[in-house]
Amino acid sequence: MEMPPAHPLIDSVWALPVGLVAIGVIVALITWALKLMQSAIDQQEFSLMLAGCMVCSAAVGLATVMVMALNGIPL
Repeated sequence: MEMPPAHPLIDSVWALPVGLVAIGVIVALITWALKLMQSAIDQQEFSLMLAGCMVCSAAVGLATVMVMALNGIPL
């Protein structure tokens, strides 16, 4: 059975604004993760390091979904 061609989930008119907003959110998440990890080093607190890793993985997941949505890769 042949799969139909994939279509982007977001119209091409909205691709640039949505992409820029998503990139801003991703940069903010990574900045927050780095601040959490720096606090973890300063306070020698392992739970803050784990929190930083979780925030960073959320940023990676958001970037992955953004690329898939804007390029028409099926979710």
